[in-house]
This record gives sequence, structure tokens and C-alpha cells, in this order.
Amino acid sequence: MAEYWGVKVEDIFNSMQERFRPEGAKDVDSLFGYDIKDEGKWKLTVKDNKMTIEKTDDLTGCIATMKADGETFVGVNTGNVDATNAFMGGRVIVDGDMGAFGKTGKLFRKFVIAQKEMTTKDYLADMFATIVPRFKANEAEEGLDVSFAYDLGGPDGGKWTVFIKDKKCTITTTIEGKPTVTLEFNDARDYVDFILGKIDAQSLMASGKAGAKGDLNMMATKWPILFEKYKDPMAGNVPQQELIVLKKIISLNEKFSTGPVMGKFLKGLKEQKIYANKCPQCGRMQLPPREVCADCRVRVDEFLEVGPKGEVRYMDIIYYAMPDPLTGQVRETPYGGINILFDGCKGNETLPHFIRKDQIEKIQMGWNEKKGTRVRPVWEENRIGDIWDIKYFEIDE
Repeated sequence: MAEYWGVKVEDIFNSMQERFRPEGAKDVDSLFGYDIKDEGKWKLTVKDNKMTIEKTDDLTGCIATMKADGETFVGVNTGNVDATNAFMGGRVIVDGDMGAFGKTGKLFRKFVIAQKEMTTKDYLADMFATIVPRFKANEAEEGLDVSFAYDLGGPDGGKWTVFIKDKKCTITTTIEGKPTVTLEFNDARDYVDFILGKIDAQSLMASGKAGAKGDLNMMATKWPILFEKYKDPMAGNVPQQELIVLKKIISLNEKFSTGPVMGKFLKGLKEQKIYANKCPQCGRMQLPPREVCADCRVRVDEFLEVGPKGEVRYMDIIYYAMPDPLTGQVRETPYGGINILFDGCKGNETLPHFIRKDQIEKIQMGWNEKKGTRVRPVWEENRIGDIWDIKYFEIDE
């Protein structure tokens, strides 16, 4: 059988069973025929939300039959030929009940050309063949004269040297001269995985699978500037199967003990009070409270109420929201994360929280003796002894 865009007519029929959508066959109970010129005939049977496909010479009993040549049939199924134009131009003909045949469109998921795997040797050939085109001459300084050597082991490995001189890049398939830096990999497959981001350099070096000689800093700092990042030829391929995603927040019925110290802090929030504990030796006020002073290494038992007002010592505006690891919730961006130095505390003993969204631009950070914007907490009406008993902070006006 002939191939069209790398696909044979029988490839499409052979994939029908796995592409079949039972939910699309609820009201279908018929026989359909396909007469593909110079390729053969196939009969599709759909009944009781099931299907069978068989190659046959007899299409009697079919409610409708599609007729087309192999190139048009493959082209329509792979998206290389417009189905409407093919039908209007007479390249696709349907004999029989055209309305019934139209129902076959919802019976199957779209045919996707099978992804062809690249071997390690294929990747290496592509990676080193694209080095010169990826070179950014405008980023090379005047007088830069360096060379990068690659010694890749294993059955698919090889040796290469990349030279940069006079703002030009050349490459050889041997290691020549005295390279500025030489990368050595026991197995070329590890190098391919490293370039594709599947494994990190530190793991490879720590396990003895890779090493470097010479000016490694030159490779780490100069190479990313001088060369465009390698693009995986396989990354743009259409997935072979449709991706089904179920978005759900997983909830586990678990309980954790806060302990007496953090427990007192959280209970205080329920009563609209903010507690720190004071070191008996250095007088440091710890917030949130901890069992032991990190400086003096002594137990801290004295609790004092601080705040609830304070000043902003630091603020970070977040434009990319990460999901909350406990709830899966994603905060609307942008939002301001602040660190508050409460009245009664000093130094860097700050508590992180959030500022009211519409006041982000009005916040001034404190620094050394400079005072930051004064803020106060806005409490939840129903408090449960949780850090989110404070909804956010707002400017104390």
C-alpha cells in the first residue's frame, strides 16, 4: 500500500477500534462502507454501542458508502486535505444515506499520526548539527577565543569540538588542541537527557557518570549567552491520545497537633490577639513563638501580647500565583505579600501575611531606622484558631 504523509490507508482503519467513542454511537445501528480506490474496501458495523471493522470485497447491506482515492482519504483524516473542498470537488463521494453517514463523524476520535521516536544517535546528530545555526555572534565579545570539547561514551557516542574565534563558530568531529573546557559523559544517552532537561548535571557528576576538565565556569556562564537553547524536535508533536484532565482538590481527613506553643499562638488569633514569646536571656520576642530561642538555645515560656498593629518591613508583589499546597486554591494576582514588624517586637522578628489588594501601590517598606507603612489586621468574623483568622492587613489610617 502507498503512503501519504507517512500514513497508509490501512493505518486509519486499523486504529478505528482504539479511537472508537461508544458515547457517540448511542443512536447508531447501521453498516457503513468505504471504497478506497486501488487500496480496498472496508465495512464498518455499529450496533449496541460497539463497532467492528473488516476488510471485504462485499459492501452489500451498507446504508451508505464513501468513495475516495487513497491520498484524499488519508488527507481528510490527517487534516492535510480540507474535507468540505474534497466533497464539493467530487474527490469524496457518498452513495446512499448521506445523513446517516454524517453520524460517523462523532464515532471516532481524531486520527493522529504516530510519533516516531528519535534514537540517541539521532539526537546527537541534530544537537551538534544545530550548534552553528544557534550561535549568537552578536553576544561574542571582541577577542573571545575559546573551545568547548565533548567526549561522549557508549555505542552511540562520539567526540566534538566547538570553536569560537573572531565572532565565528565552527565545529569538528574530533577533539583538537587544548580545549578551554571538556565535558565527558560515560554514556551519550545521559548527555542527551541532560540537554533535554530530564536529568541535572549535579546528579550525573555526583554519580560518576559525567565529569568536566578545564574552565567549567566558562561553560556555565558563556554557553547559555552565546547559543540559543536547543529545541527538542519531538516536543512539538501532537500527542497520540487525547488528554483527559479531572480537576479536583484532594481532601484528607487528618489532624495534626500544634503543640502548646504554636497552639497558644493560634488560640490567640481566635480571640483577636497576637502572642509572641520572650527569651529569658536575651529578651528577644519570637513571632510566631517557638519553644526554644534560636540564639540562646534556652526554653522560652513567657508569652506577651504584641500588636495587633505594626509596620511593613518588606513587601513582594506576586504576579504568578502558585496553588496553596494545603487547599489547592490559587490567589488572584497581583497580590502583595508583606512582612509586618508588630508593635512590641524589634529587629527581624516579622510575621508574613498579605496586604489589602487595592493598597499595594501605597505601601512603603521600612529599612534600618526608616519606618514602613503602618498597618492593622482585618479579622474574619468566624474565627477557628488559624492564621487565616486574619483575612489580610490594611493601612492604619
